[in-house]
Amino acid sequence: INAEYMGLLNIRMEAKGSKKEGKKEEKKKGKKEDKDEFTFAEDDLSEEDLELKKKLDLYVERLTDIESGLKKMAIEGLMNEVKSSTSSMTGVPKPFKFLKQHYIKIKEAYASYPPTDVLKPIFADLLSVLAITMATPESNEALAFALQGTKTGINSWGHEYLRTLSGEISSEYQKRETNGGDTDLKDLAFLIDAIVPYNMTHNSEPEAVDLLLEIHRLPMLVELCSEHNYERVCLYLLSCTAYAADPEEYETSLNVCFRIYRFRQAYPDALRVALKLNDFNLIDAIMRECKDSGVLKQMALMLARQRTPYKVKNEELSEIIGNQKLSEYYKHVGKDLGVLDPKTVEQIFKSHPEESSRLLGAAALNSAKKNLTETYATSFVNMGFGSDALLTTQAGPWFAKNKEGGKFAAAAGLGLIYMWDWEAGMNAIDKYLYIPDDNIIGGAYFALGMVNSGIQSEFDPALQILEDALKGSKDVHKLGAILGLSFAYAGTCKTEILELLSPIIIDTGYSIELTSMAALCLGIVFMGSCHGDVLNDIMQGVTDREASALENDPLSRFYALALGLVFLGKQDKIDAALEAVKLVPPSLCKFMTNTLIFCAYAGTGNVLKIQDMLHSCGEHLEAKDSLHQIASVIGVAVIAMGEEIGVEMCYRTMNHLLQYGEPIIRKTVPLAIGILSLSNPQIATMDLLTKLTYDPDKEVAQSAIFALGLIGAGTNNSRLAEFLRQLASYLAVDNDALFMVRIAQGLLQMGKGLLTVQPLHSDRFLMSNTALAGIITAVFACTNLKNIVYDKYHYLLFYLAMAASPRVCLTLNDRLEPLPVPVRVGLAVDIAGQAGKPKTITGFQTHTSPVLLSFGERAELGTEEYTSLGSVLEDCVILKANPEYLSLIHISEPTRRYAISYAVFCLKKKKFT
Repeated sequence: INAEYMGLLNIRMEAKGSKKEGKKEEKKKGKKEDKDEFTFAEDDLSEEDLELKKKLDLYVERLTDIESGLKKMAIEGLMNEVKSSTSSMTGVPKPFKFLKQHYIKIKEAYASYPPTDVLKPIFADLLSVLAITMATPESNEALAFALQGTKTGINSWGHEYLRTLSGEISSEYQKRETNGGDTDLKDLAFLIDAIVPYNMTHNSEPEAVDLLLEIHRLPMLVELCSEHNYERVCLYLLSCTAYAADPEEYETSLNVCFRIYRFRQAYPDALRVALKLNDFNLIDAIMRECKDSGVLKQMALMLARQRTPYKVKNEELSEIIGNQKLSEYYKHVGKDLGVLDPKTVEQIFKSHPEESSRLLGAAALNSAKKNLTETYATSFVNMGFGSDALLTTQAGPWFAKNKEGGKFAAAAGLGLIYMWDWEAGMNAIDKYLYIPDDNIIGGAYFALGMVNSGIQSEFDPALQILEDALKGSKDVHKLGAILGLSFAYAGTCKTEILELLSPIIIDTGYSIELTSMAALCLGIVFMGSCHGDVLNDIMQGVTDREASALENDPLSRFYALALGLVFLGKQDKIDAALEAVKLVPPSLCKFMTNTLIFCAYAGTGNVLKIQDMLHSCGEHLEAKDSLHQIASVIGVAVIAMGEEIGVEMCYRTMNHLLQYGEPIIRKTVPLAIGILSLSNPQIATMDLLTKLTYDPDKEVAQSAIFALGLIGAGTNNSRLAEFLRQLASYLAVDNDALFMVRIAQGLLQMGKGLLTVQPLHSDRFLMSNTALAGIITAVFACTNLKNIVYDKYHYLLFYLAMAASPRVCLTLNDRLEPLPVPVRVGLAVDIAGQAGKPKTITGFQTHTSPVLLSFGERAELGTEEYTSLGSVLEDCVILKANPEYLSLIHISEPTRRYAISYAVFCLKKKKFT
């Protein structure tokens, strides 16, 4: 039996070996055939293919015939064969395969024709088509022969030919641009005028856009777009702006989209583009041109979300743009979701019974810091609801339990609780301005500013109150007023603020705390304005100070941030500021330079600037000379945050910096990761930061804890909440670390889960400069936790509230009243460049508005009864009745006219008044 078994086994092994050898021989034959792809043996061809091959060979022979009639017949015969083959091209057509071996001979025949021969242009057209598969790469022979051809009937050769010509036109343009040649392309105009319209009318809009992008002829699109394809064209072109080669191309692409939307009267879309450009002239043009009152209200809501200080004469529109209804809508959402009741400190922290005793004993080590954490936590969690269980109900006893900085923070916390409700907030805070405690009064001034954050009113009540505080003699009052002004007038470019704060900034008699906060306030108020007077005042305030004072004070870095915010998003307009920074003491010069650069290129994804920042991070320096590396690490995240691929690459880069970076870089990396994932608690990011919370370096660990608060801000993520509770128990004996854990817990439940701190909105197309300024300010404060946050400057954490906004989709009627409708919410799908009408969301669920939107989610209407006046279903959206809507009306039993045994339905068009 064993012998027979072994014999069978040997037979099977031999069979397997022969099969393997056979496969190897087949592969070798296949490779030989691939090498000689266009050489065919007559025995391998079918009768039909053999006949075609002989016919083509005969045509090639006739190309050099003496008689012109035979030459013409040969050229026309070849053209007909090629045209018929390209009509349904799924691979390389047979005529192209058979003519490959004759290509050189055909070109020699063409060269033999005299220039005056009428057949030569027709022959050139044929060669141009053959060149798409037969010419050597980068020879651009298809384009060269097309220029020598008849210059007519280009579209008749099919899509693949036009695609090849498009590529060669782009290549020719680049060659001319590199060599300093003629780039107006007058000789190629006939090709461009044929290819682009053909693509635009044959569902190949992305190819038309690509060609015009390469040759810098985008304005052609405005006239070529139709009502059927302009949305696809603009969507693809807007997605290309993230990869623009330079600011000029970026602005040109956006301006072309603006012109297309404006021409098609898609005013909300045009306004989105104008806001992206931050061009007030375009915004004004759109608002004046639109005559539809509903669309005007929708655009006013969009301006309010972006916090654009645009002035209109219409009182109703002015109220909408001024965010005066924001508090009302926010509380309506809270009521609809059942979260209006204030949360207590115990509900926020949710400590387990066995942990509570341990935490209680540890907290007794520093009761003042414990009270401070509770102040911040309850302020963030109950933000905007107008009530809490601590500050609004028992403010007097609570003030008594806090020390100086705690009293300032407790009074300022009232501003968060009454956020956006400026009337009720100012009435509630006013009484604290008369308490005989300077810290409470200073905090109350700060709270007044926070209550008016993003609110524009013709009464402008905050300015006069805070102006009077600045004229007083108490520094803590001035500090509160300065911080309040930065919240109340962020991005407004109000000249009155400059007149008030300039004397403080340039006066070296004031402390660095007061002057740096005044500079920061000016930077926030005049963000993105490139205002020369603000630049001069900040530079004078820095240069007049002694270098040693700036080096030893941790708040000196906020001078740099103030300067950077003035040029926020302005890219290459920072040359003058970079020259001015060279006058600053060397210890601060590099830091200011890097901060200025990353603010100017914030959200652009500029690869070159990211490389410069990473190069700075690669230097190994002593601690006293490495301050600028903090700005470099943060700069990598801020520049990349607006572009998805750049964000993914930055995550990898951050891992490398954690492994090989210096200590000052390692402690900043968690903060940069937090910026990259604001209100977006991805599992991989949470796992990385969770590991870093146990890092041996306390600064790294505590930065990671704060970063966990940033990535979970307003999300109520259960996994993150459970980890923070466990971390609070683990770090109970460390007051500083426990303080940061409590801050993270407060951020996680910010606004009871209704808020986000993500600056990107409008389907991640627009970035709020105000929100970004608040995020960077809070992160800068955490770059030196020991001397800033854990010292008396913890009030800088309140700047996170500047970035807060409701993460909801609230549908309204034309009277701006909430209108509940079915809404589908799912993960957003990028449909740029896709043919047809693909789905924009996936994995959706249907809810009734208002609904919450997480990062990366998108909403769309779940009914055809209404249409949206805004192109993006996000924040507040106005709906109007759809006149084409057909409703299903059931005819009940008593109304039946005939004796039938089944339910009767009929379609009846609704009549809307």
